[in-house]
Amino acid sequence: MKMTSTAKAFTLSALLLSLSACVSLPTNEDTLTDADLIRAVQQKEPAPTEGEQQWIIGYHHGTEVVKSFRCADLCPENTLRIIYYNVPDVESCARIGGVTKQILVPIAITVAPRTFCFPKVIVDNWKGYLK
Repeated sequence: MKMTSTAKAFTLSALLLSLSACVSLPTNEDTLTDADLIRAVQQKEPAPTEGEQQWIIGYHHGTEVVKSFRCADLCPENTLRIIYYNVPDVESCARIGGVTKQILVPIAITVAPRTFCFPKVIVDNWKGYLK
């Protein structure tokens, strides 16, 4: 069956539209409010029994938010949960309104300082930030 140029253009347009739907910007479904972030840091949850684990929990003001469990030699006893913005550097953190903070992270049998970009609402409620 021979396709006309109009049919080819229509098929190509439909294909491009369906592909663009797969690569879209964050929607309201992935948007985290300040209250959502406070609930996330106050939530008690079991630590993983081994290794480092992390995943994206949503977007806050358009910036990706990651929840990460950092574990060293004694999992789950020596596990730290960190919820932070996924940005490449301190300048990016400041530009989006985040707060750069250095915390001690478990590594092997010790801890080492690591810098993260936290949402301001988490830093403002730091005392409620639980492992």
